[in-house]
Amino acid sequence: MPHRRIQPIEEPNYLFELIKWHYKQNSRIERLINPAESIPIEESYINLAIVDSKEQQGKEKNLRDANQHETIMGTFEDIYAVKTPINVKNIFKTCKEFGRKVLVFGRAGIGKSTFCRYVSHQWAKDALWPEYNLVVLISLRSLTENRYSPLSSGKSYSLVDIVAKECFSRDLSEEDKSLLKDLLNKSKVLWLLDGYDEIVQNVPSHLQCVFEQLLNTPHHIVTSRPYFNTLSCSVQVEIVGFTDENIIKYVEVFFNQLRDKFPNALFEGQKVLKFLRLNPRIWGIAHIPVNLELICSIWSEKDWSETTNLTMTTLYENMTVWLCRRYLARKITSIQISKMELYEKCHPELTFLETLAFEGMTSNTIILRKELLQKVIHNIGCLSDIYSDALHIGILKSFDNRQTGNQIQLEKHHYFVHLSFQEFFAARHLVRLLNSTTRDIAIQFIQTHKYEKRLQLVFIFASGLLIQSENTQSIHTFWDTIFGDPHDLVGIRHMQLVTVCLDETQCDCTVPYRSQSISLLLNWIRFAFNQNNFQLQGSIAMIINSSSKIQNLPEVQIEFASLLKTEAEEHKGHIATFIRRLNITDPHNQLLESLLLQLEDNDANIRATACNALGAMREKASTSQVTDRLVVALGDRNYEVRRSACSVLEKMGEKAATSQVIDRLVVALGDQNYLVQQNAYSTLEKMGEKAATSQVIDRLVVALDDLVDSIRGTDLMGAGTLLEFFSYALQWFPGADAREAEGMQKSNVYDGIDGTSSKLFQLLIRTPDWRWLPIFVECCLMEEVAVMVIGDRVIMHLERVAVETRIVNSELLSELCKAFDAFGLKVLDCR
Repeated sequence: MPHRRIQPIEEPNYLFELIKWHYKQNSRIERLINPAESIPIEESYINLAIVDSKEQQGKEKNLRDANQHETIMGTFEDIYAVKTPINVKNIFKTCKEFGRKVLVFGRAGIGKSTFCRYVSHQWAKDALWPEYNLVVLISLRSLTENRYSPLSSGKSYSLVDIVAKECFSRDLSEEDKSLLKDLLNKSKVLWLLDGYDEIVQNVPSHLQCVFEQLLNTPHHIVTSRPYFNTLSCSVQVEIVGFTDENIIKYVEVFFNQLRDKFPNALFEGQKVLKFLRLNPRIWGIAHIPVNLELICSIWSEKDWSETTNLTMTTLYENMTVWLCRRYLARKITSIQISKMELYEKCHPELTFLETLAFEGMTSNTIILRKELLQKVIHNIGCLSDIYSDALHIGILKSFDNRQTGNQIQLEKHHYFVHLSFQEFFAARHLVRLLNSTTRDIAIQFIQTHKYEKRLQLVFIFASGLLIQSENTQSIHTFWDTIFGDPHDLVGIRHMQLVTVCLDETQCDCTVPYRSQSISLLLNWIRFAFNQNNFQLQGSIAMIINSSSKIQNLPEVQIEFASLLKTEAEEHKGHIATFIRRLNITDPHNQLLESLLLQLEDNDANIRATACNALGAMREKASTSQVTDRLVVALGDRNYEVRRSACSVLEKMGEKAATSQVIDRLVVALGDQNYLVQQNAYSTLEKMGEKAATSQVIDRLVVALDDLVDSIRGTDLMGAGTLLEFFSYALQWFPGADAREAEGMQKSNVYDGIDGTSSKLFQLLIRTPDWRWLPIFVECCLMEEVAVMVIGDRVIMHLERVAVETRIVNSELLSELCKAFDAFGLKVLDCR
C-alpha cells in the first residue's frame, strides 16, 4: 500500500509541528505499578546538579597544601562530590566549546527518562530552549535488530531514518523523508539521547555507524547510569533524585489521589512519612523516585509502621507479594492466603520471570530479545499461557505497544518494568540454583561476575534472600564462593562487595565470614588514613553510608574511637570529618567519649570537626555528658567552635534543651560574632517551647531594643534586621511555618513582615509577656492591619482574611488596649 503524505500543518515546518504535537500529547507520567494512574509531567521533580571535576581537583590540591592548623577542613561531600544545583533551563550555560554536549547521569530509577520527556514537553510548549528549531528525543534502547533489521549490502541507516521511525506515529512517505532530511540539515537541532548505558555494550553491528553519528551531533544531551560512562563531555550533570521536600510533597500528592478509595488516605500518607523517617535505609532509597512509588503503592495493603529494619530485599519481596495478590485477584482467586501458598500458586509465572531475568543479566542485556524469550520458554518447558500470565503480573512488559506493527507478544522484545526488578528476580533464580542440585551453575556465575559493579545489587538481593531462607548449606556455599578464588587483587571491590552483602543480612551473627568481612573493612579504613588518601576515605565513607547496620556495629565504632585516640594530630580532623559523613543512629559510648576528648584539643579545627561529628548523630548523641561538654564549647575562644557547638545543639533539638544549655545559648545571643548569634537564635527556635522562657525573651528584647525606633523612622535596613530577629523568635509557638521565616530573612522589609503581627499576637497569648506589646503594635502599623476589640474578642483584619481570637485573660486584654491607646496618643501628638 503506497504511503500517503501527511497533510501540512504549516509549511515548511509541519513535520516539526507534528513532533511538537506528539510531545505535548505525551504530557503525563504513568505510575510504574498502575499505568492507569498518572500525574501531569509538570509536577515531576527534576533535581539537577553540575559536577565540576576541575573544581574537585582544585579543592583536593588545596587540602594537600593547606596548613590544617589554620584551616577548618570541609566535608568529603565538599571535596569529592563537588555539585552545584542548576536549573534545567540553565543546563547549557557552562558549555564553553563549540556546540553543546552534556552528559546527564544518575542511578537507575532516578528519573533520567522523565527528564528527557519533561524537557521535550517544555520545548514543545515554547517554555524551554527556543533557540532550537527541533528537539529530537531518541530512546536508545530502541536501536535493536528487531526494530531496525539489517539493510541490503552497501546500505546503512541514517539519522533521518531514526527520526522518522522514533518521532512519528506512522511511516513517512519518501517525499516526507526527503523534506525531513532537508529540514534537519538546515535547522538547529538538539538531540536527547536517553539510555546510553542500555545500548552501548549491545549496539547491533549494522547500527554502529548511525549510533556514532548520534553521539557526534554538535548539540546533544546523553543520559546514562554513572558506571557506564565512557563519553568525554565537558559538562556533566547529575540527576540527584528527590530532595527531602520532594518526598514529602510526592507522598501528599500520591495519597491525595486515593481519597475516593480510602477515606483516611491523607492520614496514611502521614504514616508513610513517619515510617520513612524511622527507617534511615529506606528513607535513603526513597530519594529515588521509582522506589518511593513502590513504597507508596503497597502501603495500603501492608502496614509497615511497626517495622524497624526494612531491607531492600524485604521491600522487593513485599512488592512481589503485592503484585501476585493483585494478579490472582483478577483471576477471581481467593487472595486471603499465606505468602508461601501465594508463591505456590504463582510458581510457574515466577519461575519464568526469574529465569528470564537471570539470563538477561548473564547476557548483559536489559532489552530481552525475542530469541532470548523463546529460549527461556523452551528450556523450562513453559507453556505459552504461562508466559501470557507472567505478563499480567505487571513486572515484565513487551517493548513495542504501537497500534500498527506486530501484535504477537512472543515476537516482541521485552523488558522488566525497572532494572531493579530484573536484578531482584535474577537473585531469586540464583538462590533457587544454590538450593538445588544445579548449584555448580550458581557457583560458576558468582565466581565469574562477583566483582562486576553492574551485578552488585543481584548479589545484595541474593544475600538477603538466603538469610531469609535459613538454608544453611546454601548460605555457606554463597559466602564460600564470595571469599574464594578468584580474588580481587586490588581488594577494594572485594571489601565493598562483602560489606554491602553483610549489611543486607542485618549483620546477622550466623552469617559465615562475618568477622572477616568486618575486619576487612576496618583494615581498609586504617589504610586510607595511614596513607592520608582523601579519595579513598571518601569512597569508603560512601560504601558505609549506603548501609544501615555496618556503621552502628560496636566493633566498627570502637575502631573509630581508637583511631581518634591513636592517630597523629594531623589525621584527627579527617577522622572526625569521616565520622560526620556516616549515618550513625546508635552511637557507642566509647565513640562519644573519644569525640568529647577531641573538644579539648589545642587545634580549633579538630574541636570544630568533633562538634560536627556529634551533630551528625543528632538527638541520638544527646546524653548529659555530651550536652555538658557542648555548653563548655559554647564559650570556646574560637568562633568556629562556638558556632559548631550551636549547630550541634540545634540538631539535637528539644532533647538537649536543659536549663543549663538554654542559659548558655542566651549568652550566645550577645556573641561578638554575628554568625554565632544567628546560630544561637536558630538553636533556641528548634528547642521549641522549652526555650520560650522569660530570660530568653529578656535577652531578645535587649537585642531588639536599639532597633525598635528604626521602625518608626525611615531606616528600612534597621527594620529588616529587627524582623530577621523576629523570624527566630516567632517560631517558638506551634503552627509556625519555618519556610516563611526563611523567606522573611531573604525578602525586603514590607514582604518580610507580612503575617508577623498575627504570629506575634499568638506569642503574646502563649507567654504572656507584655514587653512584646509595643513591638506588636508597630508590626500592625507596618502591615496595615486593623485591630478591633469587641468585648473579649480581638479581631485582626489582615490583607486577605480576618482572624478572630477570644481572650480570656482580662489582664492581657487590658494591657493590649493600653498599648494601642498609647500609640494613638503619639499619633495625636503629631498634629
